Amino acid sequence: MVSLPRATPIVALKEDYASDASVWRVVSKDYPLNNPHYTPTVSLATVATRSDKPREERSLRTDILPAVEALFAAAKNQGYDLMIGSGYRSYEQQAIYYNSYVAKNGQEVADTFSARPGRSEHQTGLTFDISYVDRSCYLDTCFGDTAAGKWLATHAAEYGFILRYPKDKISVTKYTYEPWHFRYVGKDLARALSQSELALDEAKPYLDAALSELKQRSQVK
Repeated sequence: MVSLPRATPIVALKEDYASDASVWRVVSKDYPLNNPHYTPTVSLATVATRSDKPREERSLRTDILPAVEALFAAAKNQGYDLMIGSGYRSYEQQAIYYNSYVAKNGQEVADTFSARPGRSEHQTGLTFDISYVDRSCYLDTCFGDTAAGKWLATHAAEYGFILRYPKDKISVTKYTYEPWHFRYVGKDLARALSQSELALDEAKPYLDAALSELKQRSQVK
């Protein structure tokens, strides 16, 4: 079991959370991918995407597409026309973005909002930047104040997604507030994180403890 503070305990996934392929893998400045060029199995997203982006960046990990579809359908039912602005990014694509930000803003500033290649969640295929189709408040903190942004922050966990970089967790995540950046972790962990009000980074010690117990019982895939 995984017991986060103030949250209902959940059953631990029987997999190695340190594996780049795990849906519970923490990827951050402190925890880069084991394989810098890790490539998941991805497919073109089956929801609206930013059409001027390359097909690869309009893709997500194939196995989470049903959850993505459910989230977007629920948002549509609320009257929100949303799209994926950026999904999977290879090491090479992330390097292009990061290097352009460094050239424009300097490395110190770039590091506050852009991941260095090999340290980006986008490379897992489990993350996407979400936006209104009309791009209002596109990749801007004002998205968090929109009706869709507020709805996603409240309801995304019901579909297995978390707001990865909350406003009140900047010192923990080490990235600026990004109300458009959502990450798939599965319904159980998403719900527990919502109840505990912990960032994924803060939950890592609890996940590590569960993984250690699983390994002792030889139940890890």
